[in-house]
Amino acid sequence: MRSYIALSLLTATLAVAAFAAPVAAQERSITVTGRGEISVEPDMATVIVGVQTEAEVAATALDKASAATAAILATLDGEGVLADDIRSGAIRLNPRYSQRVLASGTQISGYQAVNSVEVRVNDLDRLGSLLAAVVGDGANRLDGVRFGLQNPAEATDEARRRAVAEGARLAALYAEAAGVTVGALQMLSEVGGGGYRPMEAETRQMELAASSPQYDVPVSPGKIELNAAVVMVYAIAD
Repeated sequence: MRSYIALSLLTATLAVAAFAAPVAAQERSITVTGRGEISVEPDMATVIVGVQTEAEVAATALDKASAATAAILATLDGEGVLADDIRSGAIRLNPRYSQRVLASGTQISGYQAVNSVEVRVNDLDRLGSLLAAVVGDGANRLDGVRFGLQNPAEATDEARRRAVAEGARLAALYAEAAGVTVGALQMLSEVGGGGYRPMEAETRQMELAASSPQYDVPVSPGKIELNAAVVMVYAIAD
């Protein structure tokens, strides 16, 4: 009986030791988060331009918006914008109500139609003149300008390299401060997936105008920030 109890205790002790060994080894590590950032100039923009028309009859308001949108599309084609870089945006037809309140309730005084297109511009040097051209041919809304990158992979990868380099630097710094030596890299994991967010310019609505602009629209794209972050685990060598 005593032999059986002793054997059971020995088995339990070995099991605890085997379970605790990986934990102890795992504690002998340095975990850091490396962050990398890079600033690059955008090489493309996405703009949303359109028309807003009003009329007493719904069909008339919609026809006026459709005709103006067709003129905008013709202008974009003449400026060399590819059809693949153009897609429809908002298309709306809303009633306008008079301020007078009648016995039967509010009264519709007319209709407002909105038609917009989203345009990808791959040559920023032409963006200002392109905006002026479409306004001259009927556009009276500018609902958004977003600056971005045609191929962000190269810049994103550079941000990732910087994140890994920063993680290695931090691991060496902490090891020196703690009086230990950095060992092999045990784990590396990206946090957030990398990438970037397009930079948006301030949106505004142009005033209704029938004349063409005398000047190109000034454009200052600035720079885009790309970020990356990684978690790195290093073994402690001694």
